[in-house]
Amino acid sequence: MTNIHQISIDHDPLEDRVLVRMNTQNKELVEVWLTRKISLQLLPALEKLNVELLNRQKDINRPLNDEHSKLHMADLIHQQTLENSNFSTPFEQLKDPLTGPRPLLVTNLQATLLDNAGLKLDLSEKIKDNERMLELTLDKDLLQGFKHLLFKAIEISEWKLALDSNLGQDGSYTPDLLAAWTSNSGYLN
Repeated sequence: MTNIHQISIDHDPLEDRVLVRMNTQNKELVEVWLTRKISLQLLPALEKLNVELLNRQKDINRPLNDEHSKLHMADLIHQQTLENSNFSTPFEQLKDPLTGPRPLLVTNLQATLLDNAGLKLDLSEKIKDNERMLELTLDKDLLQGFKHLLFKAIEISEWKLALDSNLGQDGSYTPDLLAAWTSNSGYLN
């Protein structure tokens, strides 16, 4: 799927999942659920792939060799892209998603760098004998926005915090089911 016009990434506290919604320039809606496990694995993978992608860009005179320089360059490009991105236009609520009456629940994900062009994400849902698949292509600018919104959704979900703060004195995990919920909208145009 190409021609992504808008992206919205929100944590849904009732589902305890991240809902990724994308509108295409052709006015088509795609909805995808990311589980906690997939989200927490995807974000660091996107960070690493982003550094590699940005290091391959033709507008950089020569590839950077040391990791510190690569990370610094990727961070600068990320910040510049976010400064030029539109996060203020509300996400347009389109009807009849291409993914059907329920979002695609990602059970398998594969990310592949596309030379200097961007990143391809192959998302699939395999539940029992049924399988649905979706391919997304993110150019470097969309990747920056996607990473930013996914990070915000994970931050709002408090998933990382829950692992640290909800450990009982005996080391057992005790989830706080009474945590206050606030709206966590995020979108990219």
